Amino acid sequence: MRPELIVFSDYICPFCFFALKMVQKLQAEYDIEVEWKNYEIHPNIPKGGAPKSFLGEKYMNRVEEYVRLLAELEKLEIKSNSFISNSHLALESSEFAKEKGMFGSFHKRVFEAYFMEGRNIGDKSVILDIAEELRLDTEELSSSLDKHRYHERLQEVRIEKTRLGVIGTPTFIVGKRQLAGLPSYDVLRQLVEPLIEKRGE
Repeated sequence: MRPELIVFSDYICPFCFFALKMVQKLQAEYDIEVEWKNYEIHPNIPKGGAPKSFLGEKYMNRVEEYVRLLAELEKLEIKSNSFISNSHLALESSEFAKEKGMFGSFHKRVFEAYFMEGRNIGDKSVILDIAEELRLDTEELSSSLDKHRYHERLQEVRIEKTRLGVIGTPTFIVGKRQLAGLPSYDVLRQLVEPLIEKRGE
């Protein structure tokens, strides 16, 4: 089935984590097909990660304050990491999980590992731990990562997001309508309502 709602995201974007929670609620309410398209929002972050100040201390402080407020509203315990991970390995691994029919579970666990457990998702061992937890073939995944098997796929997503004019994460797309940033749940529901109305005809 062709996806009805497309979401562009990255695992180091805290607002994408909240977007996941919102989309899960939406799917519980409506039977809609969702496709997540992941790309690196900060490909310049070193492979081993970087201190928060890498993206600017004032900017990160503002983001963290907003995230803290959102977490309180959602009753989530978010860890305040002292570092920012490079998300490339996690993104490549999500493509592997997608091939194996395990994208949803993997997608959720990577977000949780980073934002709720404070783990470095740029560390291959962390990614393999998550894969093992989900009973994915860790040897096959490790080999795929070493060979950069999914690098081209990530490049395709980056080209697509540029073509569509996506400039940040999360971005929600329904048909020709786009919604950038983290909306309220009601606003997101309004975005998908035409899909529901069309089905009801």
